[in-house]
Amino acid sequence: MIFNKKGFTLIELLVVIAIIGILASIVLVSFPTATKKAKDSRIVSALAQTRVLMETLYANQASYAGFAVSPTPNPSEMGSLGTEVSNNGGTLQVAVQTGNAAACAYSGLNDGKSGTTFTKWYCVDSAGHAGFTTVSPDADTYCRPTATGGVCPTVTG
Repeated sequence: MIFNKKGFTLIELLVVIAIIGILASIVLVSFPTATKKAKDSRIVSALAQTRVLMETLYANQASYAGFAVSPTPNPSEMGSLGTEVSNNGGTLQVAVQTGNAAACAYSGLNDGKSGTTFTKWYCVDSAGHAGFTTVSPDADTYCRPTATGGVCPTVTG
């Protein structure tokens, strides 16, 4: 008598379930990192748009006067860009140098963020610098409305 049984054994099913469980755990471990990187990409994109607005404002009036996020965003698009940055975990900051001759914008990034403290920023300025930095752009010598401010600290691509 020949039996033609079709199907999987219990051991085969357990092995497949174990493999699926291992793969799922790998995906779940890397998911928060991927989420942070996606949010940081949106922040960088919003800062690139901010830089375009900054340069458009300068081209129209030969000054960075009025380039601000608050209390009233100027240009008006700044309000939506600030919202985009804050919705993704950053805080859009802008500064115009005394005399309105230079300006910069920056935000902290989620990569390396510890609680509410940022350890990495993305900065754009009117001197053509744009990139990541581990030096806080809000130091008095950098992206601050002072006589020496208005530029980003040393940045990397």
